[in-house]
Parts: sequence; C-alpha cells; structure tokens
Amino acid sequence: MMASRTAGKEPGYQQPSRDEFHRLTEDQRNQITEAFTVFDADKDARIDYHEFRFSLRALGFDLPKQETFPYLTKFAQPPTAWPREKECAPIWREFSLPVFQGIAGKLMAERDPDAECRRAYRLFDPEGKGMITVEDLRRVMKEIGQSMEETELAAMIREFDAEGKGGVNEEEFVKIMMAKRQA
Repeated sequence: MMASRTAGKEPGYQQPSRDEFHRLTEDQRNQITEAFTVFDADKDARIDYHEFRFSLRALGFDLPKQETFPYLTKFAQPPTAWPREKECAPIWREFSLPVFQGIAGKLMAERDPDAECRRAYRLFDPEGKGMITVEDLRRVMKEIGQSMEETELAAMIREFDAEGKGGVNEEEFVKIMMAKRQA
C-alpha cells in the first residue's frame, strides 16, 4: 500500500539523471525538447502519460506500455492542481521537461546506430522493395517540404549506387550513414 499524503509525507518521486541528455549533440537535445514542447498541449510545462508516449514516439521510440509505465510510477508527479491530501494514481501523474529530458536522453544515448540507420532506410523504402530510387527520394523531399532538381536526385543515386542497379540498397545506405556519423 502506498504511503498516505495525509500523514505529512510526500511520496518520494525520483529525478532521472540528465547526464546522458547533456552528452548528446545540441541537435539531439533540441529534438528532445521540441518533442516535449509540441505535445505539451496546454503549455503548462508538463505532459501527461499519453503525451509522454506520443513524445517518445515522435523521437522514434515506439515502446510498449509495459516499458513506459515504470517511468510513470518512478518519475511522474501529481498534477500541480491535485489536492495534496489525496493520493494520485499513476495514470494521472505528469512529467516535467527535466524529467522527460532525462528519460529521452538516456533512451537516445542507448540507441544502436546500425539499427537506427536501418529504421531510417525503411522511411525511404516503406514498401520493402529493397532499394531507394529517385522516386523514393522525390517522395521524401516532397513530404519534408523540400525540392530538388531531378538531375540532383539522380546524381545522388548514381553516386551511392555501388552496383549500378538504379537504386541504393539497405547495406549501401547503412554504409553511407555510418561513414557520415564518423565524419
């Protein structure tokens, strides 16, 4: 049974370490903060459990409930307007930005770069045809609101198509992305 808040004792909510968050690149830290901000619908600097899960999903972490619920019970706090004398069930608790940064920073720091490259590849080849073509590049550019000349798109494919098959396969894509990470 949980400790009563009426006994004068506040439940001990923990603060996750933000060490991993601070070791990330500035771009990664900005992505985490932006994901929180986008899903903080009422702009109160706190997100509920559902917003937390959507924020993680926006960062590429599609974790099942059994993996996210422990974060809720360990780190989330009652809403600011919650009556102090009343116990707050975990499902009603909220995450602050520093807590979210600690959790998301740890998850991001633990990512497998190879697996991330393969996940990114599937964004370009969602049908699983086995290669990224000029048409795929054109579609992705349109989705992100960018435009490139057809000759530029074709030149990108030619440059990285090691086998001359008219597209970039998954292994070529991973090799390109891993080389870019090393640079």
